[in-house]
Amino acid sequence: MNVKSTVRVGAAVAAAFAGTAAAQTTPMAPATPPATPLPKGIIAPGVTIAGVPVQGLTAAQARAQVAAAFAPRLADMVVVARGARYRLSPRTSGYTALIDRAVKAALNVGRSQPSGPVDIPVTQRVNASRLAQVVRYKTKARNVPARDAVTTVRGTRLVTKGSRNGVEIDVPRSVTLLTNRMLRRTTSTVRLPTRRVRPAVTVPPTAILVNRSAFVLTVVHNGRRRTFPIAVGQPAYPTPYGNFHVTDMQRNPTWYPPDSRWAEGLGPVAPGAGNPLGTRWMGTSSPGIGMHGTPSPGTIGSRASHGCIRMYIRDAEALYRLISVGTPVYIR
Repeated sequence: MNVKSTVRVGAAVAAAFAGTAAAQTTPMAPATPPATPLPKGIIAPGVTIAGVPVQGLTAAQARAQVAAAFAPRLADMVVVARGARYRLSPRTSGYTALIDRAVKAALNVGRSQPSGPVDIPVTQRVNASRLAQVVRYKTKARNVPARDAVTTVRGTRLVTKGSRNGVEIDVPRSVTLLTNRMLRRTTSTVRLPTRRVRPAVTVPPTAILVNRSAFVLTVVHNGRRRTFPIAVGQPAYPTPYGNFHVTDMQRNPTWYPPDSRWAEGLGPVAPGAGNPLGTRWMGTSSPGIGMHGTPSPGTIGSRASHGCIRMYIRDAEALYRLISVGTPVYIR
């Protein structure tokens, strides 16, 4: 065989096979063009903020749209406190809606690829401390304080006055209620809850009144009044006038003579019959002056002592059971 022919035939055969392969090949589909990027500063399609459509809007436009939707939440509320009505501004009472944060989150949606419908919530907050301050300030005139029971002296009389419950706006419960209403804003009128305030002292305190001219000691204890006949100081050693209190209480005391001329040469007297203080001593904040029993009952009803208040021994023991250190003693 001629070598050149062979080459030509081989070339022809190769060309034929090449044509056949080319005829059997399917053309490739064109590539999908990339998604069109979102314009800078424009919110992606399908995005809402708290249900407000903001797709295609700028940040400023979206902020305005959402602010308009939230405007009713910033309107004044009416609070009713024990019959009185007050206006309360959520804006100045601690309420905030973080709209700017929600708009920023909306702008971040779909930056790289479409993400479908997305709703961005708006975070709402209420500063409880600030709201409590506002509630206290606005409603303080509606509070009625509790009144403690008291025992006072009026002239030569002990006067008692009973306790009374108070009522005030319950600030913690009011803050919780107002916070819920601000966040949901289902109504613009809120009736604030109240609470009862109990007095610290419900029984008139124990007190003693010594009426020098009438030779009577009156004690109020647990709201009940008792009187005892007494002796008071001689004109030369008068029982002092003023407001004092019990400072010392002794059972079966030893009598020590005071540093006074009239007691010179008198030694201590042990407890027992003949003790000048009887069986009970109740000293007062007036130095050296107290209430005590006496072994000389015939002096009761007169000015016979050196300033102290003498009592029958049984009465001094009864008084001792009713009082304590700190009990007021009014001497008139």
